[in-house]
Amino acid sequence: MSNEEHTEEDLEATPAPVEKMADYAVMMVSSIHVDLPDTFALLSLQEHESPFRAFQLPVGLADGAAIAAITEDRGALRPSTQDLFALALKRTGVDVIAARITGMVNGNYVAEVDLLAPSGRVVLECRPSDAINLALRHPGRAPILVDAMLCD
Repeated sequence: MSNEEHTEEDLEATPAPVEKMADYAVMMVSSIHVDLPDTFALLSLQEHESPFRAFQLPVGLADGAAIAAITEDRGALRPSTQDLFALALKRTGVDVIAARITGMVNGNYVAEVDLLAPSGRVVLECRPSDAINLALRHPGRAPILVDAMLCD
């Protein structure tokens, strides 16, 4: 029998590879803090159900200000870049399903934003602050998910 020939019994006996799914904590923004003269803001997320884990990450000052503006319901005279992108998604029929902080690479947190477009599901890699900003601007606020291995 060649390598490409398999019987039905062979196929049934071979277990399919199992991909380990990450365990994610559903988080909410609890605070944004800036210690001068730092050039970043410290974003604190808190799990809203037991075991109430926490997660902190540094974000740029502009990103932190945008997150603070949306969580504190502060209106702006002009839309921010985040507001514009969220509006573009909404008007083109794209829903933000979730913001996911998935790990750390070379000392930097990495994330993805999960979108549902008219053509189907799209997952884009991005900075955590961008994913969070989009999730918070989606009608009904999409969940912010953090890999449980990263939580306190």
